[in-house]
Amino acid sequence: MKEYAALIVAMIWLSGHAFYIYQIVRKKIFPTLSTWIIFSTATGLGLANYLVASNKDIVSGVLIASDAFASFVVVMMVALFTYSGLKFKPFEKYYLVGAGFIVLFWMITGSAFIANLLTQTLIAVGYLPTIQNLIRAEKNPESLVVWSLDIIAASISLYPAIVGGNLLASIYSVRAVIMLSFVVLLMIRLSIKNKGRNKK
Repeated sequence: MKEYAALIVAMIWLSGHAFYIYQIVRKKIFPTLSTWIIFSTATGLGLANYLVASNKDIVSGVLIASDAFASFVVVMMVALFTYSGLKFKPFEKYYLVGAGFIVLFWMITGSAFIANLLTQTLIAVGYLPTIQNLIRAEKNPESLVVWSLDIIAASISLYPAIVGGNLLASIYSVRAVIMLSFVVLLMIRLSIKNKGRNKK
């Protein structure tokens, strides 16, 4: 049952990102390469220290693996189809510096567990620009479908993580559900706000 749940998580998460990639290829959306580079860096680092800390328990940490893989593929697609130059914003530069400090901490202490917790904190911080944009936006600039699919996948991923007794995977899933839900609530708020304006 644990393996089936992990498979469902991977399929839902990757399906949502496949739709996102389809929109990139069709040039319906134009994501910023620098933003996805920092996402890919953080999720890739998170997967690396998770695998070391959890003895390569991919089934329990299916969300971590799916997140890292999807982010890497999106970076490739953005670079190939919508690339318009690479310029890091101040926040993104600090973000990469933060990732560098985590790698340094991991090398010095040898603690993949704590390095993973630090990486998960970094990933949570990575949501701040999106949250800020949604608070300021007049219309929803994000895909509600993709983010909703991510919430479903993250929620299901709690099962293999908890059944597997994997603390890091469980924290990753809980953190993902909380952050994703907050972003989706902001999107719904924008939709309600726009409907109210249209009625006037």
